[in-house]
Amino acid sequence: MKVILSIGVSAIALSALPAHAQEDTASSDPNTIIVTAQKRAQDVQDVPVAITAISGEALQDRNIRTTDEIAQTVSNVQIYQDKGGSQPNWTIRGVSLFDFNVNNSPSTAIYIDEVYQPSLVMGAGGIFDLERVEVLKGPQAGLYGRNAIGGAVQIISSTARPGDSDGYVRADYDNFDRYRLEAAQSVTLTDGAAVRLSVLRDGGIGDAGWQTSLADGSKHGEPDRTAVRAILSADVGRLETDLRLYYARDKSDTALATGIGAYTPGTLNFCDAVLRGELDQANCSTLSNLVDPTLPSPSAQSDDGRRTLSQPLNQLDNTEYSVTLKLLYDLDAVTLTSITGYTDFDFGFMFDYDASPLRLGGWIEDANLENISQELRVASSDGGPLRWQVGAQYTNYTFDEFKQFDWRDNPLLFDTFNPIFGIAADDLLLDVTYDQKTEYWGIYGQFDYDITPDLTFSGSLRYSNEETTYRNGRTGFRTIGVDLIPLGAIDRDYELDDHWTGSGTLSYQPSDAVLIYATIAKGYKSGGIPGGFPQTPEDTLPYEEEIVINYEGGFKSEWGDGLLQLNGSIFYYDHDSIQAFATVPSTLTPGQFAFRLINVGDGYNFGGELEATLRPMRGLTFGTAIGYLDTEITDSDKVRFSFDNQVIPYEGTRLEFAPTWSGNVFGSYDVDLSSNFALKLTADYNFRTAQRIGEVPVDEALRGIDGYGIANGRIELSSYDGWGVALWGKNLLDETYSTDATNDGVGDFYRVYGEPRSVGVSLSYEW
Repeated sequence: MKVILSIGVSAIALSALPAHAQEDTASSDPNTIIVTAQKRAQDVQDVPVAITAISGEALQDRNIRTTDEIAQTVSNVQIYQDKGGSQPNWTIRGVSLFDFNVNNSPSTAIYIDEVYQPSLVMGAGGIFDLERVEVLKGPQAGLYGRNAIGGAVQIISSTARPGDSDGYVRADYDNFDRYRLEAAQSVTLTDGAAVRLSVLRDGGIGDAGWQTSLADGSKHGEPDRTAVRAILSADVGRLETDLRLYYARDKSDTALATGIGAYTPGTLNFCDAVLRGELDQANCSTLSNLVDPTLPSPSAQSDDGRRTLSQPLNQLDNTEYSVTLKLLYDLDAVTLTSITGYTDFDFGFMFDYDASPLRLGGWIEDANLENISQELRVASSDGGPLRWQVGAQYTNYTFDEFKQFDWRDNPLLFDTFNPIFGIAADDLLLDVTYDQKTEYWGIYGQFDYDITPDLTFSGSLRYSNEETTYRNGRTGFRTIGVDLIPLGAIDRDYELDDHWTGSGTLSYQPSDAVLIYATIAKGYKSGGIPGGFPQTPEDTLPYEEEIVINYEGGFKSEWGDGLLQLNGSIFYYDHDSIQAFATVPSTLTPGQFAFRLINVGDGYNFGGELEATLRPMRGLTFGTAIGYLDTEITDSDKVRFSFDNQVIPYEGTRLEFAPTWSGNVFGSYDVDLSSNFALKLTADYNFRTAQRIGEVPVDEALRGIDGYGIANGRIELSSYDGWGVALWGKNLLDETYSTDATNDGVGDFYRVYGEPRSVGVSLSYEW
């Protein structure tokens, strides 16, 4: 009923108006990429914003198959893979969501076919049959609204227009016995209607996966993902409509953690190696070794994540249904657009937090996310010196969560709960439940005014109103009816305090091939209520919004009639009320720590990017993108604790997942072998320096994440009648690297590794 009502309101409001034909996003120049970063079609080189646009073909050439892999192609962009990859967290220019709870909103706004995704778990699925992806850097709150202080990412699906009949089918298989099937077909229904059908299936054959669990000897790492998308496009008179229907089911394995030996054997004291800031898996013990000395030591694991003592539990259990209706009308002088979206997303996952054969820190989560959104905007035509658009957005987002912690083999917790509550070890199944609702509405305006033919001023302004409620919070042992925090004891509200955001940009275009711009922009990331494991009601005290004011200058240029494309930018962020975790001593597990999301202080982010693409001859392309970043919290009265109980002031520290250097280099060569066959070679190498550096030796050993570089390549032979075969490899140098390193708060430490080298074959047919 909500979907029907939302669509009905949009249709009734606009149905009496004449319609608009689709904006022309084609270009005669094969090197030109048309983007809609400013909600109108433009050449990416003409937009005064730092943008990386990646075509669907480029995604295929680089074997990018999930949303989180997109960051590999963009400088100053990282994706923090929390809990084995169940919650990919975008970090652009050091601005990140420092939280692992599903109820929090990301600091980079993710839009799928122009609909905002309010939770980071919605970005963990597979991507297929895309027209392009646009990554916008810097605050984009004027046009994109809330939670865009890092930037915005637009994921745009391929559609069909009347007359289209193209399609493809593609099959991949790799050395870990994983396969991928993908297909799409455009069908013209009538002179004014067409539909694009796309399907995806990721799976494994037999005992598939790149990891081996030593707990039972099984393989782990098998994908299990199915997705179907249909986009119906119709022109009725002058009316253009696009109706998008989407279904996805994802039960894929997520990476198993590797248990870290942190203790001196037989004690809960850190071992000598950890105290020096190093790891020694052969001579240090995990908590599981202290509980059961007969279990293998951490040295039984490999040092690259291939063999781990973790139980093979880590898995997603996601189901999504969504519908989007887009309507466009042209009134000659203005264009009206309505975008209505509805998503029902059931999120579920399991994670063996202690990375051992025991039940020391298991995590099970189940949440239902429902999002209803509506955007209406009016835009002027592109003619004349003044171009403008105004709009309004509304979002109603509800979130219901249940999570459970399995501690049935953990003596630290048994010693805590048994004397106080009389809870037996077999009943140590702690659960947390709560309901959350967020309502947002905003109005915005944006304009471009040509002061002279070469000089343009662009401005945007948005007023936002946002309220979040946290209700029915409870922490306890449901199976035996014991409460730590009873139902009704937590009742929290958050309301946005800083309502105005926007930007001003002056751009100068001395020639068609050169654009120079300077920007001031302000954005915010919402505050809210922590959604973790509250040990006391104070653990759910609201935190405030995080603010970024960006001062940026940049240029975009082409030289030698497209021979060289060179773009660059430099930026300085005034970064206020930064949201991050404070580590505080646990009230339930003495000697361990709890995490509380707070505003830790103010700071700055300073850096720049340089991108170059060289096309020395037909079919040959080289490119590079490099980013530099320096961050610091300069004003804070907050502290956190190291794992060995040292007090660490936030002031003077660097933000995490903000490497000093990051970037990539790539090359491609497309050559005709004969009148019937062509060969295409592609290769890329992406890198970043250290992503997290411990302030003290113990934290460096147990939380530090070093830098790394990944090389990928692909060789494809194709025929001009549509057939193709390709050999590809990812992480060709078999680099060992970590994506996460931390503790579970109840005595265990772990590290998650990225995938080792994989190679595969791809067969395809296009028509």
